[in-house]
Amino acid sequence: MDPVGALRHRLPPPNSIVAFEAAARNGSFTLAAEELGVTQAAVSRQIRRIEEFLGLELFRPSGRGRVLTEEGREMFDAVTIGLTHVAATASRLMARAKSPYLTIGMPLAFASLWFGPRIEAFRAAHPEIDLRILTDNTDIDPAEKNIDVAIRYGDGNWPHLRVLPLVGIRVRPVCSPDYLARRGPLRTIDDLWSATLLDRNVEGEFSVSWGQWFQMAGIRPPETLRRTVFDNYEVMIRAAVAGGGVALGVDLLVRDLVDKEFLVFPLSEEVVWHRGYQLALPREREPSPATELFLDWIRASAGNA
Repeated sequence: MDPVGALRHRLPPPNSIVAFEAAARNGSFTLAAEELGVTQAAVSRQIRRIEEFLGLELFRPSGRGRVLTEEGREMFDAVTIGLTHVAATASRLMARAKSPYLTIGMPLAFASLWFGPRIEAFRAAHPEIDLRILTDNTDIDPAEKNIDVAIRYGDGNWPHLRVLPLVGIRVRPVCSPDYLARRGPLRTIDDLWSATLLDRNVEGEFSVSWGQWFQMAGIRPPETLRRTVFDNYEVMIRAAVAGGGVALGVDLLVRDLVDKEFLVFPLSEEVVWHRGYQLALPREREPSPATELFLDWIRASAGNA
């Protein structure tokens, strides 16, 4: 069954709905005709059409004019709600056409540490595009939410999405200059055993943990280590900036802080991580021109990070 066709057969003729709404709101066929730019006879004809469709009267005579019947008032309420919703939606769509916007989802740490400092660069390159940013510490699925593109951390194996690689990542120890000044230099991996390690307690897809780093680097740490554990990567990095210990720095996310000398890489050892950042888009929706511009910009920007 054709749902559009089925709806059409259940509705009164569209012109009769518009004429009825104007007549009921103005309380006059004459005023409705003036508003619609048609004759009074044309309004009367459309009112008859909707009444014939419904099989009941919507107006009754009152003095020299007409007023709504009980059924007419009920129909007027329904028509007002429906047309108001259509008008509001049309206004939003027209505004969007004049000023396109993008809804982008991304992990909180990515948004705060990398994307946030670059928003103005994007706006300078594309001032005609407004951005809406959604952040979450779990996977944001653009196929389930009204999102144009999501930046996701993982291996990109999401068959229900269109996936474009954004950037691979390298991970290496990072700390503040103040921490090194207080503790003393970190020259070798063995020096980490007496340091305070800032770590994550999230396992699996979103984990960048010391346990994984040691394993991927082929390093066997001692059984006991001094650790402070966080469930949020950004908070952990902020703790490192404050001199709280040695964290694992995802190069893309900490590069700005290193360039500004809030953080340093005390050791040369690094690991090429087994996951990276991906761009994920709904498969069933063609990217808008604004989305394509964003994809070009972020791939160029992340590649130069």
